[in-house]
Amino acid sequence: MKARRAWLWIALGATAAGLHYGLGRDSVLAEKIFSRGLFVAWRWAWDYTLGLSPVPWLYVFIAAILSAGVVKLFRIFFRPRPKTPVAPAKTFGRAFLQVAAGAGKLVFFFYVLWGYNYNRVGIEKQLGFETPPLDAAALTAEASWASRMSAESRASIPGVSTEVLSKTVLPTSLESDIRSALVPILREAGYPTPGRVRVRPFIPGGWMMRFSSTGIYLPYFGEGYAANNLLPFEKPFTLAHEMVHGYGITDEGAANFLAFLACAASSLPAVRYSGYAAYWDYAAGELPRAEFKALWDELPEGLKADLRAAQKNAARYRGALDRISRKVYARYLKSQGIDDGLRSYSRFVGLVASWKKKAK
Repeated sequence: MKARRAWLWIALGATAAGLHYGLGRDSVLAEKIFSRGLFVAWRWAWDYTLGLSPVPWLYVFIAAILSAGVVKLFRIFFRPRPKTPVAPAKTFGRAFLQVAAGAGKLVFFFYVLWGYNYNRVGIEKQLGFETPPLDAAALTAEASWASRMSAESRASIPGVSTEVLSKTVLPTSLESDIRSALVPILREAGYPTPGRVRVRPFIPGGWMMRFSSTGIYLPYFGEGYAANNLLPFEKPFTLAHEMVHGYGITDEGAANFLAFLACAASSLPAVRYSGYAAYWDYAAGELPRAEFKALWDELPEGLKADLRAAQKNAARYRGALDRISRKVYARYLKSQGIDDGLRSYSRFVGLVASWKKKAK
């Protein structure tokens, strides 16, 4: 019976993955049946039942895994030894089947709970945008605009100085404030906004950043996590980005774009600043060295202080794990049909430029 159940999970996982690859990108079928149907139902069901837990489900899961491991070790060391030894090949075969079944289960629930959103219609088609590559002049214009908007929003934060912003600039209700700003943006863009997506702080955040991540959305738990050791000015944009994923938009460039719009629309200057500073980082990061230096030299001292502090904070966690994680995640994105891999994050700039052009 155990072997039969294991083969069932292997088959279900393979079928779920096969359906994903069969649907392909920009699938109207996936958009209608899953993203605007099954996923909406799942979002509502989770957010108003288990999602109300005050304890992050990732921690509950880790505690359960550790407890199960202790019990397993106890059984191994204290259970009676079989009189007839089991052949090594048979033991290996059982272990392999269990691992394959576990992988099949993870793949199946990944797609059923969230993963088919990778097949939905892309944001460019959803919004009727054209996002041609930006030349050097256009990139410089975007970075200059981001510099001006970042400086203005930072200057409007009460009690601001040229020092690195402290956590006192953020409200205690930041998650709720981000959600309140994001939901109207998603609705205006034509996306459903079921439930109330949670994005919780991940402690210790350094471990997340060592794996080249400042935030993550985990579909198995229906909630996102943001590294708790991000600088205060980085947190609002990161929370918004992961919350966008929670509402079913998987593309990284689209998540950046919608998170930016939510931050820019916020009534809180610290949240607006987070969005514009993130956009500056992406736009300026695409510039040639000379243009970047010229733009950097013109930045206000307070903005420079924040950006330097963010670079220093991120550098603390760079290493082998960071490099490996980037390569693995790039391959993962490509396996989900995102041919640009990590470059998909940078589509953010083209989307904002197109949005600005369309809004004129």
